[in-house]
Amino acid sequence: MAEEKFKCNDCGKEFSNKNSMLQHKRDAHDAVIQQQSKKTFNTRKILPYLVIVLVITGIGGIAYWLVTYNQNSVGSINSFDFSFVPYEGNASAKINIIEFGDYQCPVCRAFFSQTEPQVLQNYVDNRKAKFYFMDFAFLGPDSITLAEGAWCANDQNLYYAYHDYIYSNQGIENTGWASPGKVKTFAANIQGIDVQKFSACLDNQTYQSRVQQLYQVATSSSVTGTPTFFIGNSNIGYTSVVGNQPFATFKQTIDSQLAKVS
Repeated sequence: MAEEKFKCNDCGKEFSNKNSMLQHKRDAHDAVIQQQSKKTFNTRKILPYLVIVLVITGIGGIAYWLVTYNQNSVGSINSFDFSFVPYEGNASAKINIIEFGDYQCPVCRAFFSQTEPQVLQNYVDNRKAKFYFMDFAFLGPDSITLAEGAWCANDQNLYYAYHDYIYSNQGIENTGWASPGKVKTFAANIQGIDVQKFSACLDNQTYQSRVQQLYQVATSSSVTGTPTFFIGNSNIGYTSVVGNQPFATFKQTIDSQLAKVS
């Protein structure tokens, strides 16, 4: 039986699962459609309607934020043993900040460049929280190769050096920018890495099962897109934050969780 494909009705690209297709549409098409629509509007004619829409959208946005802020994860993240996942921060930190991300996801890259530095500075560097990055490689073959490469880099204690380099040099989704050969080239630019050892690990698909395992953990934890964050610990539970939210949203969520363990 042929594998079911999900086709983007905007550009015709095919994907192996629905989540990948939906994320592609959000990243590749929705922003373009919004920009084109803005150019065709007559501001004077639509201004009264625009005010109404903004008010309704604002109310809806607040409601969505409240739901997101108070939503506790119900999947296996609370019982999953992620002790093998490297983290940034100090072992004595009281709570965990867990990101499920895809190395091809442009919104993940936006979090990496805009919000993550503030999270690290305010909560990780001062030993209040540990930061974990966990793969949810669902956007395509390049995502899987990149995720396997992260664990190959981890063999040399360079997991986050690899993480930072890839997001700093991210290519266009599913264009082959992260083929095995190109990922080896990326790795060669990471200071201190043994390229030969890394290449052998990648060629052997040493961490294929681990990437699949983390994919299953994400889906069983109701993760449908990236980035998705779980903030807390096994004692107080986890609160989820979805998307590259402003730092203020992360701050309020983290502070609320810290108050429970202080």
